[in-house]
Amino acid sequence: MRYTETKERSAEILRLTLPLMAQHRAAYHPQTYTIWYEHVSGINPRLSSELEQRLARKESLSDDDVWRLHANFVIARDAEVLERMHQRLQNLLSDTATAASSAGVEASQFNQTLKLHKSQLTQPLAIDLITNIVAELITDTERMRTVTHELSEQLERSTQEARQLAEQLKQAEHQAKLDPLTGMLNRRGLEQRLKSFLEDAGSLQGGVMLLADIDHFKALNDTYGHLLGDKVIRSVAQLICDSIKGRDMAARIGGEEFAIFLPDTTLEGATVLAKRICAATASRSIRRIGTDQPVDRVTISIGVAASTQNDSLETLLDRADKAMYAGKKAGRNRVTQYEATADTAP
Repeated sequence: MRYTETKERSAEILRLTLPLMAQHRAAYHPQTYTIWYEHVSGINPRLSSELEQRLARKESLSDDDVWRLHANFVIARDAEVLERMHQRLQNLLSDTATAASSAGVEASQFNQTLKLHKSQLTQPLAIDLITNIVAELITDTERMRTVTHELSEQLERSTQEARQLAEQLKQAEHQAKLDPLTGMLNRRGLEQRLKSFLEDAGSLQGGVMLLADIDHFKALNDTYGHLLGDKVIRSVAQLICDSIKGRDMAARIGGEEFAIFLPDTTLEGATVLAKRICAATASRSIRRIGTDQPVDRVTISIGVAASTQNDSLETLLDRADKAMYAGKKAGRNRVTQYEATADTAP
């Protein structure tokens, strides 16, 4: 969901949230802040009810507890919002169809009435019959005017609601394509971007896929904690995003795994870029949160695979993945071309 609190209000929520987070074992990662932010701001009643029960039992939340709460009450809530929007759209279409159908029946009856009166008027009639016909015409015309006015109002309401739904769905769709930790595309977002690319270009041929994986990430996470692990992921993501341009695409497709698709790029040119990213990562100093102490050097391994005429995202990623794991086996912190005879160190 999109948060709407002002800067002043969000600052007050931050002030109230930090002491609550400090009472528990869970690390200060984004998921932890999210659940306490939504609790303090009062925007997630179901989550607040669950948290209040745990607080009453004096339970200390672990990282696993936080992940479960985030999945059950934040991610699931957003999925329910999409389902409700889908239901609203169905109701909107149903109401509009009913109004249009009603107006259609009235219009058909009005048309039949006009034809009848026209037929009656083709022959001489007494003044009282003509008066009755005129009275019926006035009544039917007024009823038709009312029906068309109501239909017009219904269509106007439907148009406004449809516009609101379209905007909400657009925002939801956009957010669903992004990785919340890094702001990069996620796998779904990459798939959609490549689908659009394929529609325009006809194939992935002429491009190159890079698959990067942070070396020894689990050990780093276990040693320094999830919060520092998230910081490392964001740092590598930022470096990758700063290294690409134009139609290049970058996505976080797994926990510590990143994919970069470079259209209209030679294998040699992509390898040069991969080496630059690899070297820049190794030379970057990442410090522990709250201290000036640097962590062990962070490195990445990158697999490079050129695309072919018949490649899909899956087949191209698979080759880049094989090249990347070949580099892992050869010692990590290196760039490896698919089917290359030798690994190339950065």
